[in-house]
Amino acid sequence: MAVRRLLAFPMIAAFVILLAACGSGKAIPAANSVATLGESLKAAGLRVEGPNPNDVLSSRFFSIPGVQFKASGEIVYAYEFETDEEVAEQRALVSPDGYGIGLKYVNWTVAPSFYQNGRLIVIYDGEAQLMLDTLVAAMGERFSGTDPE
Repeated sequence: MAVRRLLAFPMIAAFVILLAACGSGKAIPAANSVATLGESLKAAGLRVEGPNPNDVLSSRFFSIPGVQFKASGEIVYAYEFETDEEVAEQRALVSPDGYGIGLKYVNWTVAPSFYQNGRLIVIYDGEAQLMLDTLVAAMGERFSGTDPE
């Protein structure tokens, strides 16, 4: 009896995590623009506000100001560039750990994660697993950043 309880707990925990990761149960569409990023966040079951203009500090990360989304309390920054060349140039400015962008050092709250799909670069400075999973599903694997601790 005690063994069953010990075995049941990990199975129930895994089921709950799986349900949370599935969000609304819909497939998460690819995000390659600001508009499709909002759709991807909503498809994951997140409550989405935005896009809104970036605050002053985060608007200076790249050559364009970009926007921010608030998704279930988590902030995501999005930058949609005009050309493939521009996005490649801006992506090259990001250090492997994500703390440097060009000559700027960013003292992130948590470990940053940078994603790119098409002409869209997205930054997430957080550790919510649902957001991290959603961004990988929508944008592909991160190209820069560190694992949240």
